Amino acid sequence: MNVSAQNIGNYYVKIPDALNPTLSKQNRHELLEYHKAKLGDSIVNVFGNKAYLQKYDTINQRIIVKNTASSTFDMALLQLDANQQVIGLIRTVCGPICQSIIEFYDTAWQPISLQFTMPKSIQWMNEDAFSKTSIDRIRVQNIMQNSFVSLSFSADKQEIIAKNNSLEFLNNEDKKMLTSLFIDKPLVLKLEKSRWTLKPL
Repeated sequence: MNVSAQNIGNYYVKIPDALNPTLSKQNRHELLEYHKAKLGDSIVNVFGNKAYLQKYDTINQRIIVKNTASSTFDMALLQLDANQQVIGLIRTVCGPICQSIIEFYDTAWQPISLQFTMPKSIQWMNEDAFSKTSIDRIRVQNIMQNSFVSLSFSADKQEIIAKNNSLEFLNNEDKKMLTSLFIDKPLVLKLEKSRWTLKPL
């Protein structure tokens, strides 16, 4: 990612409270200042619990904060072209199975669309392995209809990493039957011309 004249830390501090209600503007400012001064990487959130700064990367323009014990806030500044940047927000809740939602905003905090489609659990199916079984495809699709997918921004590329957590939702019998039919590796989506393109596994 390109280095921005406006550091991602500035955008993080100024994010509308409605988009990050767990930490106030003052909380966010203090969290970054403590980190820069090497005074610690945690702060008490508005609910009286600790929030932790897990990553503050001003080169690749990314911030990750553990807002609560079960939720993570992942923010990245993305470069669409030489003159346009957008802000990506990923919120992940593990309750206990991790699942994410993602949103995109311009630098004035107006929502925008970057044609992102959340991957479905069935997209991790290993077609070669499935072709060697007698299991009915419709049955597999029905079992895997609940998708639990967690997202994260790449550490140094304009990509999103998608992890399939859906097998954790299954009972032991279904999990035993299907584990070998699904590829245990993340899907990667790359930002190209204002849309996210799925890279082949």
